Amino acid sequence: MSKLKKLSFDDLTTISEDFGEILEKEVSRVISVKELEDLNLDITINYENAQLDVDVDLGVDFDELSEIDQNLLMEAVDEAYLKFDSYIDDNFRE
Repeated sequence: MSKLKKLSFDDLTTISEDFGEILEKEVSRVISVKELEDLNLDITINYENAQLDVDVDLGVDFDELSEIDQNLLMEAVDEAYLKFDSYIDDNFRE
């Protein structure tokens, strides 16, 4: 695997926004819009010593009649991280 390039503030902003879009797509794949009342993504990026750490706190408010399986939601987050890794490899590695 190639080395992560030096990231600028603009790169980190782009990474955060793009990861948010990836997460939203993956979550909407497993949760119907009818069942979702609110989706709150809190993405934290830490970039030090050429290491990139990205954490997400996912807040989801469901419709009161929803029977969403939390495991499906966690699988969606896992899938988003896999897609995010590919995105980083394709766009931010030397």
